[in-house]
Amino acid sequence: MLARTPVTLARVAAPNPVKRLPSHRRAAIRDVIAGLMREAEPTPFAIEGPSRTGVRSRLCLDGWPWGHADAAAADVVQAALNLVGAKRPTWQQGQPEHTQEAVLPVLRERCARCGKPLPDDAHGQTKYCGPVCAKAAKADMDRRRAEETEHASQRAYQAAWTKKQPERECPGCGRSFQPKHHDTKYCSRKCFHDTRRFGGRKMPMVCEAVLDE
Repeated sequence: MLARTPVTLARVAAPNPVKRLPSHRRAAIRDVIAGLMREAEPTPFAIEGPSRTGVRSRLCLDGWPWGHADAAAADVVQAALNLVGAKRPTWQQGQPEHTQEAVLPVLRERCARCGKPLPDDAHGQTKYCGPVCAKAAKADMDRRRAEETEHASQRAYQAAWTKKQPERECPGCGRSFQPKHHDTKYCSRKCFHDTRRFGGRKMPMVCEAVLDE
């Protein structure tokens, strides 16, 4: 029961005045994070922390003081949550399902991992047939969470970097684009391979109307 007691975490006061991201850069980062949140499981809040960490890390590397970087990252992540319509649950709603009011316990007969019958002495909340399946299931869950966390953090970090970069001209097609990496030269993989096929020469531009004929 002690683990289920709500606690109040210490908060670091945001600097005043807060340094803010340019509106176009903030909107672009917000949209990237919102896209990740729409696919996050079980809720958009699963990647709230990693997204904030990724944006804050990039801003710190850009020379922002930690306090300003954290406040700006928190602001853009909250904007993404608002965009996807996420509503933060109460403390009680965030507890395990079997602790909720008016929820009947799930009576399992088979292991949630291997499907074998549960032991005869298993009580109502038993999910696994033994410690091997329980540890393996926990390892799988930890691995998935680590992958999702790393993916969200890297995507947020990359968005914060990309939206700051000036546009470059693609040597293959001549179009302007924003690079996703510091050494990116071409606007796409297709453009890179097509340029190599033409021996490094700029690709001939063909009217789309001709291609449709």
